[in-house]
Amino acid sequence: MRTIKSNQNMAGFGLVELMVSITLGLLLTAAVIQTLVAANTSYRIQDSLSQIQEAGRYAIHFLGKDLRMAGYMGCASLSNVPVNNIADYPSGNVPADIVFDLNNVVRGSNNVAAGNAWNAVPNTDVITLRRATSQSVRLTGNMAAMNANIQIDGNPLGFQQYDYLMITDCLNADLFVANNVSNSSGTVTITHPQSVNTDVNLSKAYGPDAEVFGFESVSYFVRDTGRDTDGGNDIHALYVQRRSAGSGGAAPAAYELVEGVENMQLTFGEDTDNDNGVDVYRTANNVANWENVLSVKIEILLVSDQENVVAQTGSDIAQVVTFNGAAVQNNDGRYRRAISNVFTIRNKLK
Repeated sequence: MRTIKSNQNMAGFGLVELMVSITLGLLLTAAVIQTLVAANTSYRIQDSLSQIQEAGRYAIHFLGKDLRMAGYMGCASLSNVPVNNIADYPSGNVPADIVFDLNNVVRGSNNVAAGNAWNAVPNTDVITLRRATSQSVRLTGNMAAMNANIQIDGNPLGFQQYDYLMITDCLNADLFVANNVSNSSGTVTITHPQSVNTDVNLSKAYGPDAEVFGFESVSYFVRDTGRDTDGGNDIHALYVQRRSAGSGGAAPAAYELVEGVENMQLTFGEDTDNDNGVDVYRTANNVANWENVLSVKIEILLVSDQENVVAQTGSDIAQVVTFNGAAVQNNDGRYRRAISNVFTIRNKLK
């Protein structure tokens, strides 16, 4: 019979070895978890950054596009051709934003109070600009007298009754209210009687070189969307309200342009020595003469909708953002960034 001898080298793990193995396993698990947490935090930061960068580009694009066109009136210039404004609708209560002269091409409101006309977030700024539409239609008929109805070929811009319209031939310009726009598929007749204007007469009998534009008044402001983040914080957005051709003279409801705009502050570049250059930037309430405003500096504070992405104010590693000359308090951990740009009002340059 074969005898099997015991082998002391085949003994199992002892308590010390087991504890060492568990410790190493825990350290490895902790390292993996820490790596995953760091990766998730990095992803959330990058996602928040992408969100506000996209929102910032979008907001600046549209603000800049309208600001560069402020004061536009076709081939004419407000500096050389004052507008004869006969618009009077509603009678005796014409909206203030229908005034169109060098003093009213661009207007701002600084740190609006609660209950303001735009329902904008208190202590944010509002900007309103006025211009003719980018497109126009040529005058085609009834050009013998200044009080005749004007006629255009078709209605590609969708003019409607009570729209505010502008007509110019580079030498003269008139702003008036259309009382009736015929629905003919060919020649369209637009009336401008005294019932909706202060005078039945335009400043002249325009010829075939005249163009007819819609008149636009555009306001930008920050408003609470009514939506909240997962943590219950308000979500703000940049809104726009545009009175334009096809609205029947009314100011349509404002619509949300881009989410994530928490605040907007404006300063206006004023030419104080009439040399066609900006000498000083002032807030809206300190502008001495709006006619001399040649540019606008826009500062926007952007914020992501994800909370607890960055350290809050009070932490040694808190995100520090300076906006409008002051540090922004971060009490929700949302990623923020301030951007700014300056836009020249081209149509006011002489």
